[in-house]
Amino acid sequence: MGKQFTIILSIIILFSSCEDERSRLGDKYFNEGKYQKAVQIYTEFLRMMPSHLKTIYNRGRAYEELEQYEKALEDFHRTLKIDPKNVSAMLSIGNYYYRIEDFDQGLFYFEKALVEDGSNAQAFFLKARSNHRMGNIQDAMTDYNNAININPDHGEAYLYRGAIRVHIKSFKGACKDFKLAQALGLLDAEEAIEKYCR
Repeated sequence: MGKQFTIILSIIILFSSCEDERSRLGDKYFNEGKYQKAVQIYTEFLRMMPSHLKTIYNRGRAYEELEQYEKALEDFHRTLKIDPKNVSAMLSIGNYYYRIEDFDQGLFYFEKALVEDGSNAQAFFLKARSNHRMGNIQDAMTDYNNAININPDHGEAYLYRGAIRVHIKSFKGACKDFKLAQALGLLDAEEAIEKYCR
């Protein structure tokens, strides 16, 4: 009886190892920018392991890179169904709604992500972008500040906080933000500096 159990366990471990290798191959194609091939490998893997959370989410990201946003959204929702606290899926769903300019729905998911992880700089940044686009300037400023406090190297947060400062005619603060964004490698910051800081 013990010998049979050991053989069955060995087969399961071997099968799992091969399966994980397929998922990693999909990741390799994704990292190389071969998104269609990544989707193909992820889909093959999911036929055998339909609830493999990481692969479902990664396939959604590959669909997103292919601009197949509806398919991406399906995978992100599927990820959340399996793991209701998955912050990455929440941010990706929120980003989908931001992209189609449904900022209220985007905010819902960004705020939901912050309930799960209150120190997520990207969640604060995306929430700020939504508030900014909706004209909620003070809320956007607060969220940009939170993103920067958590991640002082968040160049985009400096850039867009600078844009708010231009809007409220605080040019000195805006120029400081644009220069910080430029130092962090954001090319758009150079144009803002040229326009507002010379």
